[in-house]
Amino acid sequence: MTPEPSRRLSPTARWLWRAQGLIATGGALFLSGGLRSGAPGGSAWLLLPVVVLVVGAGIVPELRWRRWRYEVRDEEIDLRHGTVTVTRTLVPMLRVQHVDTTRGPLDQVLGLATVVVHTAAGRTTIPALDQHDAGVLRDHIAALARTADEL
Repeated sequence: MTPEPSRRLSPTARWLWRAQGLIATGGALFLSGGLRSGAPGGSAWLLLPVVVLVVGAGIVPELRWRRWRYEVRDEEIDLRHGTVTVTRTLVPMLRVQHVDTTRGPLDQVLGLATVVVHTAAGRTTIPALDQHDAGVLRDHIAALARTADEL
């Protein structure tokens, strides 16, 4: 049996996901017109955005960060993640075609990057790593994939 992965994402990932939650909540409220003063239910209607904000920008990022783990071994990449449902993924190194890093606008502000592993079946990501760590991990996976390919 494969041991559980032990490496964590950057602690700053929580701030990235909180910011994303705030942006998504704000956009949803704007589109729904939920902040209209004449909304049905009066002040009770304003409680819903507060609850969504607390859950989406407070609780979910913390749970997500606590559950995210990864490990890169010679033969595989092992990922465990999820907020409510926990998913475990093993990507065989023999299947890795190429690997790169990406940085969105919020990632750049927070000094984070995402490692993207491409296989014939699709792509797998390890998000919200410190920028330097992501570059080192990308290079390490690329080297292991080349070695596995030579077997």
